[in-house]
Order: sequence, then C-alpha cells, then structure tokens
Amino acid sequence: MTTATSIITTEFGGFPFVDAEFAPGRLLTAVACCRYAREHAGTTPGREELAAVLQPDNALRIRRLDLILELPHAELTPTQLTEVDQTRRHIGELMPRWQPLLDLPLAFLGLRHSKAISSSNFAWPQHIFLAEAAFASPTTLAEQVLHEISHQWLYFIEEMWPLQEEGSPRFTLPSGTGGRSASELLGASHVVVNPHQLWSILPADADLRERRLRHLRQYGARCQGLLDTAHSALTTEGQTLAHRLSKELRQL
Repeated sequence: MTTATSIITTEFGGFPFVDAEFAPGRLLTAVACCRYAREHAGTTPGREELAAVLQPDNALRIRRLDLILELPHAELTPTQLTEVDQTRRHIGELMPRWQPLLDLPLAFLGLRHSKAISSSNFAWPQHIFLAEAAFASPTTLAEQVLHEISHQWLYFIEEMWPLQEEGSPRFTLPSGTGGRSASELLGASHVVVNPHQLWSILPADADLRERRLRHLRQYGARCQGLLDTAHSALTTEGQTLAHRLSKELRQL
C-alpha cells in the first residue's frame, strides 16, 4: 500500500487521534465554513456564525438539507449524561493530547431498538447513541465513548472530502457485518487503533485489559487484510488514511 498526497496531512497535520500533529481547530473551521456556505452562499460568516453551525442541532439541520434518516432514540437520564461527561474528562486526563478532540460539541442520546451497544451515523453529525449496555461499567463506557467520538471526527473529513470512490465494492467487516462501504471499513479500523491505545493505559482489571487488547489486536489484523484489498475503492484521502491506519495496526 503506497502513500498518496493528501490535503488532510498537508493542511491539517494528519488524522484525528492517531497523529499528534493533527490540528482539530483548523478542520473544524473548514467544516464550519462549508456548512455556513450551504445555507448562506455569497456571504462571509463571523466567529459566532461559525460556532453556531458546529452545534449538534444545527449540524443535523444542515445535513438534512440533502440527507434525511430517521433513527429511533430516547433521552439519556441526567445521571447517564453526567457519566458521559465524567468519562470524557477521564479519557482526556489519561491522554491529554486527545482532550481537544473529546471536547467536540456533541449530543448524546439513548440507543433504542438495536442490538448495538453504541452507534453513530453520518446522517446525524455530532450525535452519539448509547444503549443501556454502554453504561455497564466505567471501562465499557470509556471504550464506547471513544469509539463513537472517533467516528465523528472521520465524519468531518468525509463532509469535506469523500474517502471512497463512487460505486466502490462492499466489504464484510471482521465482526461479520456485511454490506459495509470502504469508508466504513476505514472507520472500523480507526476504532480499533484508538481504543487499543486507551486500553493500554485505562485503569482496569489486568485480565479484562488483556482480553480486550487481544480482541482488538485480532480484529485489527483482519481489518489490515481488508485494507490491503480496498486500495482501488478509496479516494486519495481514503488511501492516505488507510496507509496511516495500516501502519498503526501492524504495531498493535
């Protein structure tokens, strides 16, 4: 797999979570300008207007200008929302360079009528859905929160530049989930690399930590194999991300 020239690496320092040089504020500003232009073509936004389109409710409203997907959900309890806030702070304490990424404006909702423990969707930018099972333990919640915030940052990149070519083939992820796009394969790989780093330092029972790390290594190895076959299905940005993730996956 060869490295392609990427706007993300040259203009924004790399990719979220995996590159210490990544500049989240620059990407958010670019996304905000793009969103504002969709509604107010030909006008120049101020700081307040740019901040406004980075709020979850406005992000969803703008996305629905051309992509509408209804997702069943419920409100989380005040206690659950407090747990989420505490978890974001705790992850940031363990990994200080991730704190700006964790501070992203987000809406957390209850996941309903799904077998998943957590979920994100490109059609619902800056919204994260958590099932009751996500709150089973502090370590479970930490992994799921990081997992879904990782997705949100890749969605920002996809909002600006597609990661896959039109008409690209579908893949079956290592979990057995079929019919997934090349960009979803990138997302699956991204959320192996980041939780693996978290679990390496997360306060947890030693046996539990080793089980989770072993699972992530095995899942990552299978993602690596799929990435090797997906090169032609990816755009330049997607190829560059695949190359970067492949490097990380080999080191798990």
